[in-house]
Amino acid sequence: MKKAGLLVAFLCFGSVLVFSQKKNVFISEAVLAIAQQAQVDYRALVKKASAKDSEALNNLFEFTRLLDGSISIDHAQTCLELIPVVGDEVFAKALESRSSGLKKHLLNQMSAAQKQTRKEALKKPIQGWAPYTWEALNDREVHIAKPQSAPATNMPAGIDALKTAPMPDGQGTPSPCLSPIAPTDASKGNQLVPAGSRRGNN
Repeated sequence: MKKAGLLVAFLCFGSVLVFSQKKNVFISEAVLAIAQQAQVDYRALVKKASAKDSEALNNLFEFTRLLDGSISIDHAQTCLELIPVVGDEVFAKALESRSSGLKKHLLNQMSAAQKQTRKEALKKPIQGWAPYTWEALNDREVHIAKPQSAPATNMPAGIDALKTAPMPDGQGTPSPCLSPIAPTDASKGNQLVPAGSRRGNN
């Protein structure tokens, strides 16, 4: 009897919460039921969105309009947990094109979803870990900073790794490791011969 009760409890819990196997993104069975009625392949949308598909992200945002109450918060949790999967920049740029009203609604629902997500890092203020998404949710233009490129140089590859030793007058001179090696005298094997004592130099 006890085992049967545990099985029923497990099945009831499983009917409410489902997780994406690949990305571990929350998916609600209640949301799936609404999506099925609307002939929307919700799982496929989440999978495509997880692969940074902007169109799939936009479709998920628009799907919010079909939901209300706790089901809407469940859907918002899915969106919330997609942010670290696709990246703040990708999520924000997709969201930026949505209407002001939809973004305001998503902000409210995602704030509520933060209280029920199991991912502790996502419970922190969104502006701290997803600043671009925060700007988009507040209907502000998203300005993504471009990474600074390294200064251009004409120096051949590998040369910049070699060091030069300073001279007393402050001028750089090649390190001893770059100095020419004196030729060897074949009659004396590998013994080095001073440059001034080589034939033809006396």
